[in-house]
Amino acid sequence: MQRVMVTLPPDLVTAVSQVTQRQDSNRSELIRKALEFYLDELKRQELAEQMKEGYLINAERDLRICNEFAYADAEIKV
Repeated sequence: MQRVMVTLPPDLVTAVSQVTQRQDSNRSELIRKALEFYLDELKRQELAEQMKEGYLINAERDLRICNEFAYADAEIKV
């Protein structure tokens, strides 16, 4: 692992210290887990945005295909 120096406001350091005491952990571990969680969340958000863009790009085509097969649905229901 690589050592990194981070500057945090005092209230955040206090909150981190309190959590690590309750969880019998240390600040490095908590910060590492928090960063991993944050980076995973960013990846999820980016993927969701890419999927949304893809759906919007294909929406017109998909609607056209759906309309083309609407008659088939009507025949099945008869």
